Parts: sequence; C-alpha cells; structure tokens
Amino acid sequence: MHDEAMKERRRQRLLLITTLVGLDATMLAVALLAAHRLALARSMWHAPPMIPPALWIVVPITIGIFALGRLYVLDELFEGSVEYGRVVYGSTLASLSVIILGFWGKLLGEVAPSRTLIILVWALSIFLVGGGRFALRRAVRFLRRRGFLTSRAVIVGIGASGLGFARHFEQSRHSGVKIVGFVDDFLAPGTPVLGDLKVLGPPSALDDILDRTGAHEVIIVPTATAWESFQDLTRRMSSMNGYTVRLAPGSHDLLATTMRAQQFASIPMLTVERVRITGLDRLLKSALDYGLTLLLLPYAVPAVLIAAAALSMSGTSPFRRMQLVGRGGIPRTVFMLNTAAAAPAARGLVKRIASDRLPLLLSVLLGHSSIVGPRPIPVDQRRSYATWLPSLLTVRPGVTGPWLVRPSASIEEEMEASLFYIRNYTIWLDAEVLLRSVLRLFSRNGAAEARAEDSPLGERAAAHR
Repeated sequence: MHDEAMKERRRQRLLLITTLVGLDATMLAVALLAAHRLALARSMWHAPPMIPPALWIVVPITIGIFALGRLYVLDELFEGSVEYGRVVYGSTLASLSVIILGFWGKLLGEVAPSRTLIILVWALSIFLVGGGRFALRRAVRFLRRRGFLTSRAVIVGIGASGLGFARHFEQSRHSGVKIVGFVDDFLAPGTPVLGDLKVLGPPSALDDILDRTGAHEVIIVPTATAWESFQDLTRRMSSMNGYTVRLAPGSHDLLATTMRAQQFASIPMLTVERVRITGLDRLLKSALDYGLTLLLLPYAVPAVLIAAAALSMSGTSPFRRMQLVGRGGIPRTVFMLNTAAAAPAARGLVKRIASDRLPLLLSVLLGHSSIVGPRPIPVDQRRSYATWLPSLLTVRPGVTGPWLVRPSASIEEEMEASLFYIRNYTIWLDAEVLLRSVLRLFSRNGAAEARAEDSPLGERAAAHR
C-alpha cells in the first residue's frame, strides 16, 4: 500500500507543480504582451509593431526567479500571504531583467524598454500572476475538501496537544492533511481516541504503521511523546526517505501565533511572534479597518447622537465607560451606549438604528480594536476566559466577529470558533463575517440572536464566569 500511495502522491504533486509553472508562464506572457501593447499604442486593441523576440526571454527568466524564491515548493504554498509576497518580489526582479535587456538595444530591434514598459511589466506581472495563483488556490482547496490532493498523516503523541492538532486539521480540510490515526507510547493499539481515529501502535512500530496506512507524513508532538521514543525518532528522521517528518509546537495554543525561523548564535531556532496577523495580512486588515471605519463615520456620528439624546430623555445616562482587555493584555477604555438600564422604548430605538456598537469605531481608529475579531472581553471577566486568553490576546478584539454571527451553545464552542478564526486568518474570513453581520442586521430573528443583543458587546451570562 505504501509504494502505491507514494507513487500516486508523487504524480499529484508533479501535476500540481506543472500546472503552477504553466499558469505562471501563461500569465507572464499575457502581462508582457499587454505591457508592450499599452506602452506603444496606449491601447490594448490597437496593434503595435510585433513584440521583439528578445522580450520573451523575460518569461523563462522570471520562472527561474520564482523557482529560486521557492514559489514551486508545495509545502509552502496555498496558505497565508507569503506566497503573494514572493510573487511581488519575483516580479520586481523580473522587471529589472527588462532593464538589463535594454543594454543590448540591438537585440530589441527598434523598440527599447521604456520606463512605461518596465512599470507595466512589473504591475501586470504582479496582478496577473497573483490573480492566477489566487484562482488556483481556490481550486486546490475545493479539491482538497473533497479528498483530492491530500497527504495522509499520523500524529505521534496524543495528550491535549495531539488531540488539538487532530481537531485543527479536521476543521481545516482545505489544508490537504488527512489524519489517519495516532502513534502513542501509553495507549494500546486499537484504542479509540477521537471520532474514528484510533491508536495505531507505539513509535517503535512506526515504519510498519506507515507502510500499512499509506501515510506520507509524520507529525511529532514532543511534549506528548515519551522522551526515549522522541530521541529515537530524532535519530531516525534522516533515514526516513520518502516521508515528511514535522515537529509540532509543544502547545496547541501556539497554533494561534506565528513562528519565524532564524539563526540565533548560529543555531536554528523558532521565534514566536507577539502578534498572529503579520505581513500582507496585517496590511490588508488595517486597510479594511480604517477604510470601513471612515466610510461609516458619516452615519455613525449622527446615529450615536440621536441614540444618546433618546437615552437622556428617558432619564438614563447615555454613555458608560468599560475596561476591555486589549491585544497583549493591555486594558483599554471604551465608551458604550448605556442601553442596559434604559427604558424599553429608548433601547428599541438604539437597536433599530443599529447604533449600539458604533461607539467602538473610535477604538478602531485609535488602533485598539478591529472591525472583525474575537469577542471584546471586559477586564472584570478575564478569569472566565483565562484558558483561551494567551491565544485571544495575539489579535485585537472586534466590533463584530464569529462570536456574533455564529451563535454558540457554550463558551467552549464559541472559543473554538474564535481560535479557528485566528489560526486560519485571511482577509476573506473578515469579508465573510462582515457579510453575515449585514445579513443578520436586517434579519434580526432567532432566539440566539436576541440573547446576543442583550448587551452592546454580546457578553455571555455570568454563569460562565
């Protein structure tokens, strides 16, 4: 079973790499042709002179740059924004190759690489190659959710961490990793562990287990493995040809952080980032936060003033001050409309004009909150969330989030949804939550939604403290 599974995996990976190379080459050729036409004719539809043959050299040069930039290493693709950053870097180097070709003007005939052409090659390469990879990423995830292009894996070590990793892969089916079972020192083979997953045997029988299950990958959880077994596995890693061996972080909570590999005193180490959302994802999220907040301000300011006047006329102080736990555990003060003690008519008006959460937009502008994020946690309730705080505090709390648009039956279920949001963050998750928030705003039905609206932040009942 092992040999057949390995051959099938190699075929699938080769097909995927070939598709990637072909897609990139096609997009680069289109970008080069479009840039040439626009640079000479200022129109895509007017036919300028034939593109100089020397310019086509840019395509294989760029493919080579992409390869050196690890854009065809499958284990580093289809997740996060690093792939797009490498496309930008590779396309920038490719545009420089057009400049180099300019030194050999005779090769380019009568057409020299103008600044306009260079800029267009750079911009169109980024746009088209990035767009092609975005579309391919969607297609790959679609296929992986249906069982194609997947890698079979076993987890060595159970415990809380091993179970947490198994649940994470089960939820993230688009990752292409299918867990087939556990390898453990302490539980007998055949012991049910999680759903249909069982203990397949001890680490000493790992070779036989991999051959029997057709697994391609070994995920080792050091803190859930006996020390002697872990030492033996580390010695055998270099000889496990054909298999991918991965070391998982010792804590499941580290899934909610970003780790960066670097040399420290010539020793390779993993540094844990203080924030979870970094790089291009952070830039896009900030753009969404500030852009959407500025767009909402013309409505938010008069809506909050009307709500405050209605609360004052009902004999209620219109605002109340709250201390929320911000990113990194720093307490942040926010002002909320005081609907808790308001008369029913005034509270109903606040709900109708959807102004109950609008004061939090000020916190977004100050950089203390985000439009989409985990539930804002009052300082006096932080003990209720102590188990999850280390992960929750890696991002900013949200005005809306999974906690609001997907009502949960328990605090544990809600926290699982919040942690899934943090671990798998993309800008598209924010877009999905925002769309659900708008639909919920106009529907406002269902008992779960009514309970969530009992307070401006949708705080859970004190029974969960």
